[in-house]
Amino acid sequence: MKTRRTLLYASAAVCIFIIGMTFTEQMLAPPYWLKSLIKAAMILLILGGGCAVSGKNLRELTGFAPLYPEKRLIIPALCVIPAVLLGFWLLRGQLDLPAIRQNLMQKEQLTKANCLFVFAYIAAVNSLLEEALFRGMLFQAFADSGKQRSGWIFAPLAFAVYHIGIVDSWLSLPMLLLCILLLWGAGAFLQWICVRFASLQASWLVHACANLAINAVGILLIFFCEP
Repeated sequence: MKTRRTLLYASAAVCIFIIGMTFTEQMLAPPYWLKSLIKAAMILLILGGGCAVSGKNLRELTGFAPLYPEKRLIIPALCVIPAVLLGFWLLRGQLDLPAIRQNLMQKEQLTKANCLFVFAYIAAVNSLLEEALFRGMLFQAFADSGKQRSGWIFAPLAFAVYHIGIVDSWLSLPMLLLCILLLWGAGAFLQWICVRFASLQASWLVHACANLAINAVGILLIFFCEP
């Protein structure tokens, strides 16, 4: 019974989180630092509620188990960087790069002075928050209730839909649909890493490496793509 309540709570809480962050992104449009505080506060509150509902501590709730030295993890962690950069290069003609740069510098209020700090936060902290929510609490709730197959669909889909709220204004409809599919695949891959190495720390590491690659693109746009 407790596992069912935990699953219902996790699913509902993640849906509310997605709606809340999409509203924040699209309607309130705060600068990045304020949006990050809102996001962190929401995720921490959701995780705290998950601990209360499930009776687990935070490590148990998110699967943040010790990650013992594992050489095989180095391969996906490092390969994801050129994969992301290659994907950007292949799709660059479909992206409105000046609009993305304008979004980063005006809406998000990133500058040449602060963007490196922001991108470091995205790689290290933001990736951990997302992993704890989507690969940790949400997927684990499905697994604990015996619905792991559904978790493989719903958790990556929630991850994809959340990110679409950030980038939808940059994309045409065909690219938007492609982006949802690619983000779902990325979420499923991160989930596979988490399950394969039996620790959220594994998917956190790979997610951080992917963010480093995305941030490298952001740095190129801010520093070298002058209007």
